[in-house]
Formats: sequence, C-alpha cells, structure tokens
Amino acid sequence: MAVQEYPFLERYFLDPGTESSIGSIYVADEDLLEIFGVEDLADAQRLFVKSLPHMNLLKGYLAGDMPPMQSRLRIYVRILLFLCWMQTTKTRQRGDREFREMLERHTGFKFSSMRGLNPMWELLRNYLAKEHGIVLALPDIHPFSQIGRTLRIAFPTWRDKVVFRKLRQDLGPGSLLDPLQVSNRLTTSRHLLTDTMQSFEYNFDLFDRSWKRGGREYMETPFWQAWYSVVAEQAALEELEIVAGDFGDCELFRKSPLGERKPIRSPEEASKYVPQSISKAIRSGIVLMEDMGFGRSRATNTVASNLILMHRSRMKECDEGAIRSYSDVNAKWVLASFRSKEASTVEANPKAREFGWFDGIRVGSALLGRSPLTPLLSAPGSATISLNGRDIAMERREDGFAFPPGTYSGEAIVSFRGEGRSVVLVPRAVEVGESRRYAFDRTKHVSEDLFHYETAPSTPTPASRWAGPRVPSCDEMITIAEALYARTARGLSFVEALEIIRRGLSHADNSPREWDILRSFSDAGWFDLTLLRSFPARRLLQRPHSVRAVGRHFVHIEGPTPLAVVEHVAACADAAGSTLETHHGASPWALPRYVVRTTSMTGQRDFMQRVGYMVSPPAATAELRRGDQGGVHGYHVIARFDEDSGFFRSEDADEMTEGLYRLERNEAKTPFLYRSVVKGQPDENFESPSIAILNHHARCRRPLFRYDGSMVSAIAPRASLPSSWARWAAGRNLCNGGPTLHADNWLYAYPMGEGEVGALSNLVSIVVDSDKGLSWIDWFTASASNRNRAIWDARAGKIRGPRIPGRIECQ
Repeated sequence: MAVQEYPFLERYFLDPGTESSIGSIYVADEDLLEIFGVEDLADAQRLFVKSLPHMNLLKGYLAGDMPPMQSRLRIYVRILLFLCWMQTTKTRQRGDREFREMLERHTGFKFSSMRGLNPMWELLRNYLAKEHGIVLALPDIHPFSQIGRTLRIAFPTWRDKVVFRKLRQDLGPGSLLDPLQVSNRLTTSRHLLTDTMQSFEYNFDLFDRSWKRGGREYMETPFWQAWYSVVAEQAALEELEIVAGDFGDCELFRKSPLGERKPIRSPEEASKYVPQSISKAIRSGIVLMEDMGFGRSRATNTVASNLILMHRSRMKECDEGAIRSYSDVNAKWVLASFRSKEASTVEANPKAREFGWFDGIRVGSALLGRSPLTPLLSAPGSATISLNGRDIAMERREDGFAFPPGTYSGEAIVSFRGEGRSVVLVPRAVEVGESRRYAFDRTKHVSEDLFHYETAPSTPTPASRWAGPRVPSCDEMITIAEALYARTARGLSFVEALEIIRRGLSHADNSPREWDILRSFSDAGWFDLTLLRSFPARRLLQRPHSVRAVGRHFVHIEGPTPLAVVEHVAACADAAGSTLETHHGASPWALPRYVVRTTSMTGQRDFMQRVGYMVSPPAATAELRRGDQGGVHGYHVIARFDEDSGFFRSEDADEMTEGLYRLERNEAKTPFLYRSVVKGQPDENFESPSIAILNHHARCRRPLFRYDGSMVSAIAPRASLPSSWARWAAGRNLCNGGPTLHADNWLYAYPMGEGEVGALSNLVSIVVDSDKGLSWIDWFTASASNRNRAIWDARAGKIRGPRIPGRIECQ
C-alpha cells in the first residue's frame, strides 16, 4: 500500500507511532480543513462523508458481512477515523450522545449491526505491528461489545468533557490554565475517572510527561487542547493583548484560553471578556501591561511593569520626564513606557533598584559610553561619581542618574558609605567576527524583501557619483549605529531595535520616525530585516562584511560600517598604498558609504587580501513577481491596511472584500500572511508586509514613486523599495537613502540618477516631475505615442524598448 497516497494513515498512526504506542485518536476539525483543502468546516464534513464507501458497502463493512482483508485497509481506516471524528467534532450538538443516531444524522441511513468494527480495529493493529513496529493499544470491548472499543478510543468525547467540567469546578479561576495545578488535581482526584476511560488517561499521561519536560509543548497535546475548549466555555477568562504592528504601531486583541485572538479597536470592547480586575482597570484608564517579548504585552494586575496602557488625558498626571516613550493605540489610548517601574503619581512605587549601574549597551565586558545610551545609575543623592579619577556631575532623572550629553571612555566609579560600584565605558562598538555573527538562514528566516532578496534591477555598471548636496551623519545617528551594531551580533528583535532608536533620539529635536531610521540601516546594507518562519515575530540580522571591486581602481565596502570597522578598513588601505573615501548621504539621518581608491590592480588585490572580507556575490536580476495564489484555509483576518495612515488597523472580517488584509493562522505558530484582494484579479498572498503593500498598490494601478530629478520618494502610503534594490542604487550613486526633511516633514528618499530610475521603471511605476525629468530617451519611450517603439541608448549600450511591466509617467 502506498502510504504517501493516504494522509489519514500517516497522520494518525505512522507519525505518532514513532514516538510511543497509540492509545487514543484525536481527529481535529482543523485537520479535515487541511486534508481536504477547504476553508469551511461544513465543506470538509461533506467531503469526509463523500469519501466513505457507498452506503450499501458501508453497511456490509460495519455489519461484518464480509471478512476483513488487508487490501481494504485504506477503506477501514477512513471508516474508523470518521467514527472517531463524529464523536469529537465541534459540530456535534450538545446532548447528542447516541452513537448510531449520530452516524445516521451524518449519512442519512440507519445502521443496526456493528459487528464489523472490532475486526477492522484488529486488522489495523496487526498491520501496524507487523509492517511498521507500531503498537496500537486497543481498549477492551466491554461494556458494549460492538461499539465499546470505538467509543473509548476517540478523544475527547462527551464523557471526557463531563470530567473536564467537574475539574473546572474544583479549580480556582487563577489555576485553570496552570498545568501544575491541573496535573496535581487529576492525580489526586482519581474519583473523577472510571475504569473505562482509557483514552482520557492515555492523553493525560502524554500531557503530564510533556509539561514536566519544560517549555510550551504541552499546549499542543490533545489533552490540553480539549481542556482549553472547556475552560473557554466560561466567560471573563480572556486576555487583553497588545502586539507591535508591522511598522511600529500598536494593535489590540482579546485572546481566548484557546489561544485564538480577536482584533478589537479599543480596550473597552474587551471589558466583558476579561477578568473583573482587568475590566475595572480599563474603566479607570490605567492598565498595567506585562511584557511578553517579541513585541507582545498583556494586561496584568499582579506583575510590576514599566509598560502601562492609559488614557491620553491621564498622562498629565505623571511627573515630568517619567514617561520614556509612548505609542498611540487609538485616539483615546496610548501605551506608555516609563523610565522606571513606577508610574509616577498614577501607581504605587515599586521596589527600588539596587545600588549600581543598569540599562547599558554591552560591548564585550564593558558598556557603550555614548549618551543617551550610556548606563543609568541607581544611587542615593549623596553618592560620589568619578570617571578616570575625576568627579563628574550626573543628571538626576526619575529612574536614576544619567551621564550628561557626550562620549565617555574609561572606568566610572560610584561610592557611597564605603561601598563602590564600577563600570568600564568604551566610546564605540568592537568589530564582530564572522564566527560570532548569527547568519541569515533561509530555513529559519523570511527576508523582508521576500522573492526580491539579493536581486538588482540591472547588472553591475561603473558607479556614477550622485551630484546632489551631501551632509555628514549627525551624532545621534552615529550613537544609534554603534548601539545597534553592538546588540545585533546574535540577532535582535524589532521591538528592542526600535526602543534603542527611541532612546538614541531622546536628545534630538525634530527627528524622523524610528521606523524610517531602522529602514535606512537596512537600505545601507547594515542589517537584514527578517521574519521568523516558526513564529509571527520579526528580527534584525547583521549582514556580513564584504568587498566588491568596481573597475581597476575602486573597492566598495559593503555591510555594517561602525567606527571600528572603518578604522580597520582605513589601516588596511593605508598598508596597501590606497585611500579610504567617505561618501556622505543626502541627510544627517543617512549613513555614509565607504570606498577604497587604489592606484593599480595589484594594489586592489593587496587591499582585498589584507582586509580579509568575503567578496560580494553578484546579485540576480530582479523580475516582476506575483504573490502566491493559493488558498488560506486555517487563517483568519486580524487587520486591514489603512491606505490613508499607512498602518494595519485591527479588523475581524468573515469575508475579504477589496483591500489588503493581514491573516493569522489559527494555531499562531507561523508568520502572518498578507492577502491582496483586487476586483477582477486573482487574490495573492505574501509573507512580507512591505512587499505585500508594494504589490497591492501596483495591482490597484496606483502611482508608487516620484522622481524630482535628484531623488525618488514614495507617493503611495507606506510604499518602499526592497532593501536589495535600495542597496543597488546606493552602490551605483555612492549615496545611501534615508529620511530627508521637506517643508518641515520627514520624507524617506533614495538619491538616484537617470540610469537608476530608468532601470527601476521597468519594475515599479515612477512619476517624473516634468521640469526635472529624465533624458530625452526616457521621455521618448515613456510618451503615449512612442510607448511601443524602441531606440538605441548609446550611453547605456542597449536598446530601450517599451515599458510594459512598470511605467514612467510625466506630469
């Protein structure tokens, strides 16, 4: 028998049988959706019934009129699993307990004799033991000789749920989801069980062994899933959860004990679903939030936290400087991060910090000494602080003492009543070796660029320096760069990266958004923006250092270039008789690019050998790509893209009309999925939010970017070039993109020349200002009358033809 052709046998017997004996069968509704490839449970139920043998044959098999044969094992397995599923499905009506009546309701036929069931089970048991060495521990046939075994091997049946409801009454509300309490109560309350509940005990033992091993694997066991469903029947047991959005925004959800999340627009919508203490906190306008990591936080009344969900009006009650940063949740609520665990006058003072240094950016055994990312000091006001033997005046804050603005190096010591605490400060990060760097792995990570990762709009050509005005990076940008480089050697979550940027901007006036600054690092080649394949979270990964030879006299330095790396490259260049050139960006919030100018091919090879960096591999040619056009069964809508604000807004929609939606898988163990729905076109799915937004705008035929003769900037909300393309353009122009101030507004812009815009226009739509446009060839091929004609471009050395995929529009 070809096992790969039969998913039921492999899913419910061969896979679990490799770990232990099989004593129970749990056929979940979600399994049927996946097996039959549908999105609606009613369709899966209909297909399952349709997959059974013809009713006359089914009656014969169940009645035992025909002797069991191994050649019919596939048919028997389908029948047995169907009988197990009909006892446990969510579609079973409460109070529907008669086995034969349930089977009649599904098939429309009456079945009197069931003598064939036990021989089917025994044939399956013998086959698994003989062919695969798998033990199928079948229950006894008593007290019902024909159906008893089938009744007792399925889980969870109505009998199991009766036990769960009794257990729910015995446990207090605070212990319902504590695996230790659940395990202890069942272990010491065996009166809840009967001798006939083999399947229940089998699944309980699996759960008990799983939670004792540690971790969260126990939550995936059939026992815990069934217990969840019973606990969820009670009201006011859900959680209020805040999740960091794709672009630094905040999104609200209420999370059921089953782990399912429902998007909500305001905390008030969760009041009747959460415990009474949380509901009372919502009414008061002050809700303590517990940080769960990966950009998630949940409401709590027991954990001290520096995160507070609060009414915007109540921020006035806090002491000046107590709030480190805050994010808008909606027009009425904000999520505030306090400088310490006290919420000023709003909440009671927590336990004071211990005497010493805290909240620094570690660089080896030292801490980064660049303010405002220097460590903070917790000490009495009469303590003395010295740096390299000289007293220093610290600035008093709500959460301790901070170094004044500046860069510090050496040993800082604080003394109080004969007790001292010291810390070593360094002015910059140290270079990270390849052995310590956590590399991008396609099996674990999804690039933010998705299928455009490491592609370029055209083949490499000699660089042409951008002719616009350039500005050195500001001190805040350098400080942020050193801190991010020091923290990303082993990867860093987006939430932590954004928090470092916020702290770095605390002394800056009129600064860009944190997200735009983070993107400028990615576009400059410092980091890869990635999504985890096994969890809906995002992570920064440091890119490797590399070199790229351009012509006979230039070597481009690619990858992160903190001060230590620049010093290393400069020393190697000097030893090779070459010169390191610094090419600043168009804004103080853009990062510089570095190029080594050599005098000969020999000097070029000498430098590349001395510096020891890998040679950059050539990029693949970028192509227009569509998203996946498959189905989305197992997913549900949690947010919809707001084209005015550029953020995803929480939404719980049963049907997806035209728009861009973010979907979450029911078991929440995979990344979010983004589905573009456009009238008259097939729906497309994407794993990357940035690529989903870019393609959705293009599918809606909206103009994406504008070129003013010097820089390209977005027109469509939240549209951005893939970082791989931005790095390609920056390398050709020796100028990185970044936030640029235009008429008192920060606009993310890519410095480019005509050649780069011409190549990009084959991939994305670009509107060109008529008075600062492209060369006459670009205008010729972009005009309506000549769009289908081709012309030879002597400077580019190629034939310029019609721009069918993308377009250049003139205005």
